[in-house]
Amino acid sequence: MQKLRGVLSEKRKIILCFTIIVTGRCNARCSYCHFFGMRKRNEVGYDISDELFNVYASFIYEAKNSLPSNFEVQCRFSGGEPLVLGDRIFNLAEKIHSVTGIDPYILTNGKNISKNFVVLAQKSRISHLYVSLENPLEPDKGAPNPEEIISKIKRYNSDEFPIIPAITVISNRQFKNLYKICRIFYKELGRLPAISEISVNSFVPPTKKQLGELYENVFKTVRYFHSKTAIRLFPDVSPELYFGEYDHHILHLGLENSHKLTTKTLKTNLPVVLDKINKNYRDLRCPDKNCEWLEDCKRVKWIWTEGFNTVTPAQKKKSYCDMKKNINTAFLKALEFF
Repeated sequence: MQKLRGVLSEKRKIILCFTIIVTGRCNARCSYCHFFGMRKRNEVGYDISDELFNVYASFIYEAKNSLPSNFEVQCRFSGGEPLVLGDRIFNLAEKIHSVTGIDPYILTNGKNISKNFVVLAQKSRISHLYVSLENPLEPDKGAPNPEEIISKIKRYNSDEFPIIPAITVISNRQFKNLYKICRIFYKELGRLPAISEISVNSFVPPTKKQLGELYENVFKTVRYFHSKTAIRLFPDVSPELYFGEYDHHILHLGLENSHKLTTKTLKTNLPVVLDKINKNYRDLRCPDKNCEWLEDCKRVKWIWTEGFNTVTPAQKKKSYCDMKKNINTAFLKALEFF
């Protein structure tokens, strides 16, 4: 554990979210999906076994009780689409709570949200839903209809069982419409989802024109929404603007059990698995020591240091740098008006 503590400072609060992939099945076919961009659907079209799930629950318990006091441990169910599990999802939530004391939340596309589900969920150990939403100006053909999902959020969200707009992925060509997209969501929901760029297998480096459009729209968005609601823009590029005084890290526990966890190896494998954080969030080693954002770029999510398809690692790093400078500068320039 010493290596982990050495990299993740104990001076800052750290939220460590264990994401359990509870199924490889999905009722949508989003073209930009990173999960299926790295896997073949027919090879992961199954649900997590009770045996593996129990191992993961015990592992989270061990991690929660081993980490420094500045760590807050969370648990998220993801996929695939978790709600295709039907009532079993409630049993899994009860299991996690009974072992770890944590109430899990679910990341979903919202398609299977219904009155019956919400009634059962209110009585369950599921704390809330995070619902991914499509860009209403350019919804992906394989994704759920954003108008229908927005309608479900408005209908079923409550203090007893929050249903929260989680994330909207937009392409580079939609940077020019960021402000307009946010206006639509705010009008319908009274809040904004996190806006994210396409960052993994479908990533394309933004052009100079698109970067200019990004700057202009971040500026307008911050100016308009700063006093109205939380602004969550591009958290993978600029997590310091989104998460503020704490760090947020995700560690995936997948269907394939790539960490090779068993009931017998939980404690011995714990430091090795937790060290994945250091591999998922890497040192950028930027050569520009005079950059005003250097301190915020020392550690970046792994997706910005690796190439995908025809995009090279060098192109990925440059795109990260270009977007970071435009987002952060526009954000802070907009705040000067307040």
